[in-house]
Amino acid sequence: MTQNEREEQRKAVEHALEAVYEVANDVHRYIDEDFNDAVNQPNFQELAAQLVPDAQQQAEQGLSRSSLAQIAEIIRSCKKCPLGNLRQHAVPGEGAMNARLMVVGEGPGRQEDAVGKPFVGKAGVYFDTWLRAIGMSREFNVYITNIVKCRPPENRNPSPQEALTCLPYLKRQIALVKPDLILCLGKVAAHFLLERNDTLRAMRNSIHRFGDIPVVVTYHPAAVLRNTDLRSPVWEDLKQVANVLDLPLNQRGH
Repeated sequence: MTQNEREEQRKAVEHALEAVYEVANDVHRYIDEDFNDAVNQPNFQELAAQLVPDAQQQAEQGLSRSSLAQIAEIIRSCKKCPLGNLRQHAVPGEGAMNARLMVVGEGPGRQEDAVGKPFVGKAGVYFDTWLRAIGMSREFNVYITNIVKCRPPENRNPSPQEALTCLPYLKRQIALVKPDLILCLGKVAAHFLLERNDTLRAMRNSIHRFGDIPVVVTYHPAAVLRNTDLRSPVWEDLKQVANVLDLPLNQRGH
């Protein structure tokens, strides 16, 4: 159904509601001549909008009942923002269904876009060493996803519109996985998830909250590959993750 067709249907429902209301009022006036039909008159436009929801409302209603697998299928067919027409593959995310740790990056890169899986490039392989250093793995106790599920051109930062379009998917994933902690990789991921505009340095060394879930912010693995001086700060952040999750630390391996 097109938006114009939806509006026409909504108008028809609104007029039908008004007609039924008038008939009911006529009956009341016939029975009670003191009846005041102006009291508590409903807003027919709002009622019609509820009865004939737009595409976004329908999607959100469906999302609230979706499983992780269903969300992945919704994401793969999503064309709500321009990125949906530019991708090779959407990258919904993957990992353990009941993961203790959820990892959130900013968006897929070139290799992720090519295969439809998160963190499979050089930075992803490097990130796996971070997980091993705190005794975790994406196969058993980690779920990995991104703020946006399609690759921005030339790996640019996602725009606010793109991020806000994808955030309902991420929020539903968080609600289903119920992680004990969320690890944000990079400033962009932290900005959109936590709704903060601080520098990454300012957001480190603190436990933030997404609802009741603790959130740790660290550098993106790609940034650490470019600047090895960031390895020490990342190790401190990983120790913070391990402390919150009560994990034994392995030998430093990142």
